[in-house]
Amino acid sequence: MGGQDSTAMTVVLAAVAAVLAPVLAVIAVIAVIVTLLVPVSKAACTSPTAGPVAGEGGEWTATAYGPPWEGIQGKGTTSTGINLQESPHDYIIAVDPSVIHLGTYWHVVPNPWGNPKLTFLAADTGSAIVGKKIDIYDWEGRAAQNAWGVRHVTLTPAAKDGTADVLEAPTTSATETAGKGEAAGCEAAPEGPLPLTAEQTAEVQRDGLAAAPAEAPQAVKEMIAAGNRLHSATYVYGAAHGTPLSTLQPAYDCSSAVSYVLHAGGVFGDYAWVSGELESYGEPGPGKWVTVYANSEHAFMYVAGVRFDTSWHGTDDGPNDGENGPRWRVFPEVPKWATWVVRHPPGM
Repeated sequence: MGGQDSTAMTVVLAAVAAVLAPVLAVIAVIAVIVTLLVPVSKAACTSPTAGPVAGEGGEWTATAYGPPWEGIQGKGTTSTGINLQESPHDYIIAVDPSVIHLGTYWHVVPNPWGNPKLTFLAADTGSAIVGKKIDIYDWEGRAAQNAWGVRHVTLTPAAKDGTADVLEAPTTSATETAGKGEAAGCEAAPEGPLPLTAEQTAEVQRDGLAAAPAEAPQAVKEMIAAGNRLHSATYVYGAAHGTPLSTLQPAYDCSSAVSYVLHAGGVFGDYAWVSGELESYGEPGPGKWVTVYANSEHAFMYVAGVRFDTSWHGTDDGPNDGENGPRWRVFPEVPKWATWVVRHPPGM
């Protein structure tokens, strides 16, 4: 009987194995798929490497440079082509490009302005800037540069938050967003989803980015996402003119920033207009969702009720107050320091 039992058991086990084999094969395939997909999903929710190649953090040595432009100070044009004489109030650092990638953004603490929120663009180099050393552009003159002297600073990447395409991630309230760039299912995702709000107008979150009305047209959401994309850009007069608006630039002026946002919504051409040209854009009067304000010297816009502007002094009391470059501005009224021609995109 023992031999028969053994034979019967062998037959049973063989039958079970035959049944389980396809199931195990399916499980193995699923495991492989999950293994492949999880890193991709995680990568979409984490910060991209902004540099530096040699490792971030720790102590860096920082000096200061700027006008008067003479001798080792150079001629006022960065190695990346930014003319600092035409647009003096820019937050720029000179770096060793083998250590920090040009075109990336950084917080420098401390800095000559005493503001840890400032975002500096790595846009210049210098023969004396080698290794973990930076040179901070200070437009306030030689006395200020000498007063800064040589100091130890800490560098941390300044992620360009909310710069993804419109990936809707509704939030109960835009002001309840836990941290910069955070969205459901992601940990501090700098390329994260466009936050949405149940309100009828857009909302500027405490990180300075805007949440779009959930019921807004898709073109409006695209424009708000585009405005968020420019959050780390600096102001440079004449910047982003002559280059396709489909290509993100490190710096913009007032009219190229407005052109970029309009282009993202599919209601503008491929190249930026100057502010005087924007006086004749679209149709006259304010729009339901988008309104452009322009004169011969300046331009800004409202998207879903929130102002997008490079000018902030005295006209912004929100989280971007004091921040250089195109930002979402919070202020109870339209700036009145000039007379504006008011236009809007057709149908909007």
